[in-house]
Amino acid sequence: MTKTIMALLSDYKSRKVSPLDEVKQQLLKIEASPLNAFITVLPEQAKHDAQCVQDRISAGDSLRSLEGITIAIKDLIDVEGIRTTMGAESYVNNIAKEDAEVIRLLKHAGAIIIGKANTHQFAYGATGDRSYFGPVRNPKDSNRISGGSSSGSVAAVASGLVHIAIGTDTSASIRLPAALCGVVGMKPTLGLVSKQGVFNLSETLDHVGPISRSVEDNAILLEVIADKPVGTYSRKIGQSIKGLIVCVPKEFYGEYVSTAVKVQLEKAIEKLKAAGAEIRHIEIANIYEIYQAQQLILKTEAYATHEDMLEAQTPYIQEVKDRLLTGKDVLASEYLRRKKLQYQAQASFDDVLASVDVILTATCGITAPLLDERSTEINGQMHPTQWLLTRLTAPTNFSGHPSLSVPFGEDDKGLPIGLQLIGRMHDEATVYQFGEVLER
Repeated sequence: MTKTIMALLSDYKSRKVSPLDEVKQQLLKIEASPLNAFITVLPEQAKHDAQCVQDRISAGDSLRSLEGITIAIKDLIDVEGIRTTMGAESYVNNIAKEDAEVIRLLKHAGAIIIGKANTHQFAYGATGDRSYFGPVRNPKDSNRISGGSSSGSVAAVASGLVHIAIGTDTSASIRLPAALCGVVGMKPTLGLVSKQGVFNLSETLDHVGPISRSVEDNAILLEVIADKPVGTYSRKIGQSIKGLIVCVPKEFYGEYVSTAVKVQLEKAIEKLKAAGAEIRHIEIANIYEIYQAQQLILKTEAYATHEDMLEAQTPYIQEVKDRLLTGKDVLASEYLRRKKLQYQAQASFDDVLASVDVILTATCGITAPLLDERSTEINGQMHPTQWLLTRLTAPTNFSGHPSLSVPFGEDDKGLPIGLQLIGRMHDEATVYQFGEVLER
């Protein structure tokens, strides 16, 4: 198993592990991997950066928070001098002129960028199997999807090809693949992490966030990319949750959820009770309207982003193009009416979180479907796969509340299940506190 950030930094400092050897081993794993997690790999740059870390250690310099930690960057995010493809044919030679803000912060913290991770084309799909560069496969079962759209970022972390990764999340795209592949993924508070240098899917719904194998690593990575002091989000990890309150809503969040996922959710509730938390069942007002508004805003803004390219007959994967065109004929009045509901969405979650510490739901009602599967059975009925994959995560992209997916158990096929923790605006620390309890 890949070591945690703190353990690896300790090994670097004590010289039990060489950063250069660590990078070389991961590059060999990437070369041999069947998962198709990367679009662009940067072996020479990564080895150069690892040598620089070794030189700093030899000189007795103090180690920065991500010194020598390897990271995969979703290929929607600009890294100076490296192509940003968005998983699209039309961008195969698109070389970034400067670093995105998150890349600047990661480099300042000492992270080693090992490559650009594969993504569902233009980040518009939850399956992760529609990229010009081919589908990303699930590390637990290569015949199944990784989930998307941050497919390569999550697969790279889950299979130990890198220590950590960065993704983007518009309806589910960090949390969903994290759940399907068995890692930790955070959609932070809306606006917390800069989107400068990140290709837009939806101007008002996109979030940039961290992916990791542990809750603590996730908090450390968020502190870096949000440009916050050490301990801002990790300070509560390990603290007792005795006396704290968890809301488990049943309306909407309890629907279209498989038996296997329900079993793990109930187990998590019992574990939280045993840890001293109080469980309450409170419904989130207007949750169905919130979901529908988020979906309309998404398709309208996605079409607006791509309108010029669509009219210019830019090549797209047909499934992605068809989905983009669903936003073409939305009336401005309808878009603005639904946009006004964003304040209501924030208030609906805020009202519940005023009397509880976190909200607990499943991240996704199903485990990883097969590659190319577009209709999935749940509880004896068939439903559109895309809809099943994103419905439980989409509301907080609209409301803006921080939402963390933590792996918790498996189904009878050994496929991972993820649970979602939703917290107050800018209270990622409490979300991580509960996440670590579930992890433990």
